[in-house]
Amino acid sequence: MSGTRYTCVAKAVPIPILPVALTLAATACEPAPPRPPPSQTQTQDSAGILIVENARPETGSRLGWLVSQAPAISIGTVAGGEDFQLHQVGDALKLPDGRIVVANGGSHQLLVFDDNGNYLEAWGQRGEGPGDFSTIQGSDGLGRSVFWMERWPGDSLAVCSGSSQAVNNVVSIWDTRGRHGRTLNLTRINRSKCRDVLAGGAILASRRVGSPTALPEKGMNRDQEDFSILAGDGSPLGALGRHPGGETFWYFEDHMGDGTGMGLFDPPFRKTLWWAAWGDFVVLAPTDRYELRAYRHDGSLARIVRRQNDARSPTQADVESYREAYTPKREETIHLLKQYNATVDAFPLPESFPAFTAIEVDALGYLWVREYNPPGDDDRALWTVFDSEGFVQGFVETPPRLVIHQIGEDFILGKVLDELGVEYVQLWGLDRRGARTGRSP
Repeated sequence: MSGTRYTCVAKAVPIPILPVALTLAATACEPAPPRPPPSQTQTQDSAGILIVENARPETGSRLGWLVSQAPAISIGTVAGGEDFQLHQVGDALKLPDGRIVVANGGSHQLLVFDDNGNYLEAWGQRGEGPGDFSTIQGSDGLGRSVFWMERWPGDSLAVCSGSSQAVNNVVSIWDTRGRHGRTLNLTRINRSKCRDVLAGGAILASRRVGSPTALPEKGMNRDQEDFSILAGDGSPLGALGRHPGGETFWYFEDHMGDGTGMGLFDPPFRKTLWWAAWGDFVVLAPTDRYELRAYRHDGSLARIVRRQNDARSPTQADVESYREAYTPKREETIHLLKQYNATVDAFPLPESFPAFTAIEVDALGYLWVREYNPPGDDDRALWTVFDSEGFVQGFVETPPRLVIHQIGEDFILGKVLDELGVEYVQLWGLDRRGARTGRSP
């Protein structure tokens, strides 16, 4: 290991016991001399919009923030009671008192653990009454969970739950003792879905343009989403305009041999849309290009942040790698194999890979944007960190296979799956004291 560069090699393994607190350890190497940040410029256009242009950080460089070598807390188990059988975890949130709340879609509950990872209680249940979670299934159509949480004013939580279809999408407010306060059904108000919670108790919502049941044309399709900001009672505050959603590929054939003749797939190297509450702004960013647009709550565009992106174009070999990775393997799904292969053969080769693959905002206001992993590099987790003004600070590498749900001042909380598909919620330490490091060997 050279300087303070840290390459995480932690591996999630089954833990056949109740959750325990683990010793937190971080690398402690002599820091390299600080290096200047990537070249940056800030201009203002005629409409008063700030435009920040950033070079890509040097390949192999790291910001110097260190992630612990092992998780401090790991929640989950292969064997045990239902309280510890995590399934379809949609989100996890650490509260100021150290408790960890897990949105466990499999049980339609919020599971609460203490600051050592020991189970305390469950909030809510599956049902149709006040505080119940009626339908939690699928994704939101853009690749995100339909069961998630954020802090709400007054030491409370806002919990969004729903399904992949626009039939039931609600925001329920809970206090941090597990008492349900009220529920807001966005589907009934304006057929929208909750996307994020903003400062002051506003809600970021979006609504798919067009009929949600309309059958698309054969080939590549991409929905459009109208984004808006709603008050806590659902009344409109501002419109953020129309933005491209996620790509889908429809394939129709009458001779695939399984009697269906139709398939709906997320295409390889899928372009989609990411968003985040970033201080006083809302970031909306299609993954087609490395450009992050920050909107004020009244809907006006305040800032455009760009970063150089030199990703290569996909090749047919990349498509074949995708095919091999996702081909149905089980005998009972063999009837889908013809359909799957015929669909992959019909995929058009895109002009480029997505520019990035995730966005997170941490507790200190830094914006984290995850690099897209090309085929053969699925375990890498490399993020570009931007400060609150939109200037690049450098790269940070996080544990492989960790899906991040929250980045605190000194921790990262997320979900991992082991080789058996068992889910774990893990808390890792984050040390921000390191200086920017130079190019690694």
